[in-house]
Amino acid sequence: MTKKDDPPLFFLKITNPITYIKSWWSRVMANEGLDFRFRIHPLTAIALALVIASGSFGLGILARFPLANYFPFLSSSIQPTSPTTSTLSWRDTAFMGTLHFSTTTNKYYLTTNQSEAITLDVPTNVNLSKLVNKRIFAAGSYSKETKVLKVQDATSMEVLPTTITPVPTTSSSSATPN
Repeated sequence: MTKKDDPPLFFLKITNPITYIKSWWSRVMANEGLDFRFRIHPLTAIALALVIASGSFGLGILARFPLANYFPFLSSSIQPTSPTTSTLSWRDTAFMGTLHFSTTTNKYYLTTNQSEAITLDVPTNVNLSKLVNKRIFAAGSYSKETKVLKVQDATSMEVLPTTITPVPTTSSSSATPN
């Protein structure tokens, strides 16, 4: 054997560790990432746009069918809501009129001078049978949407005279002489 072929008995080589880390990081980053390529022709793009648009607009029709009841995110956002007692606006007010009772609905109604019928929601402990066909003054909470007057107690109703007595008032045009 020649001297060139003999391996060294002891070999020590010290390199820069930062250079080694940079080289390792560049190899890692060279193999990272995804590469997708599409080739869509113009007629295909138009057809896809029409399919996507008609499909997304068609979801609105599902809200009108019973199938939408099984998907709450469709039915609650699209279907109109009916007024409930929590969304109704109640205001404290009073009405004068004639009390009537309907045997078909088993409810009391108050007909005002403007020919408006207001349903009375009366507590069960109040007996109104003796006030039917009499003019009364009823106070309580009124909902304009449902035309219901909730009477709180019996003292909220007062019997009025059967004939209406007009109260004389002066208007601004008749008060000043010409």
